[in-house]
Amino acid sequence: MEMNKFSTEDMKSISLDDIVRVERLMKLQDLIEENIEIDTNVEVRGFEEAVGAITTLCEKANEITKDFKKRSPHPMELVLDCDLLRRNYEVVGKAIKNDLGLTDLRFAKAIRELVYKDDEEDWDVLCDLACQHSRSLFINSSMLPFIDVKPKQQVKKKRVLRKRKPKVAEKRPNVSDKLDRPNKVSTLYKKVYEQTKTIYQDGNFQPIPYYKLVIDPDNFINSAHNALMVSFIVAENLISIRNGADGLPEVTVVTSPDEVAENKPGQAICQMDVQRFEKYIKYYKIKKPMISRLFALKDK
Repeated sequence: MEMNKFSTEDMKSISLDDIVRVERLMKLQDLIEENIEIDTNVEVRGFEEAVGAITTLCEKANEITKDFKKRSPHPMELVLDCDLLRRNYEVVGKAIKNDLGLTDLRFAKAIRELVYKDDEEDWDVLCDLACQHSRSLFINSSMLPFIDVKPKQQVKKKRVLRKRKPKVAEKRPNVSDKLDRPNKVSTLYKKVYEQTKTIYQDGNFQPIPYYKLVIDPDNFINSAHNALMVSFIVAENLISIRNGADGLPEVTVVTSPDEVAENKPGQAICQMDVQRFEKYIKYYKIKKPMISRLFALKDK
């Protein structure tokens, strides 16, 4: 009772065209199921019976979709109709193959004999043969203007070879203030050197403990800068660094060429880090830096 009431009320909201469309979809679905059954038993039925059954299916499908030009076909209806048509072709092909004993190898051989003649390849022969047994059932009108248009062939661009510049021998610059600097240092290095030399002379020409010379107890960055400047002065052979009696590096001012020749900077024992910075402040009881601040020197 409730089902009848629901169906009656629901039918009021559905148009007659919708009902007819649903019926067509159901009929097409039934035809697809019949096609599947024919495909399953195609070897048992034989060629004539299988092709006759497929012909009947095609006639029924044409009857269902005969008026599709006068109405707007539902997308699902087109899908089912195309699927049924594809399945019908497959069943017919399967029936022909079983009846004639046609294999893929024989099929490929037949195509090869048509296409390849006198050692030349001509696929137009196969197209001409196919066109004799085919006809167009539906043409999209929007494509008609392009029916005689040939596809544009894309011309491959040639790759332009890059011209490589000839290798030229490296030349030494004629003028450079950094080529030769005998007994010359920059103004900043010179000021650090002069302070180191003054400290060395005031200390009665006694070696200066390296860490005591470079450490600024109030600023680790200044200490690192001092160590850097001292290393440059060592590279200029104006001062030398050697291990003292206590095993720690000491700085002496070079006064003769013989000392310059024997000068061997001890880089491994002159490292500067925070641990050494704090350690040697306590070890030498440093209260004030021996070298003036580099930034102050730079501003003068």
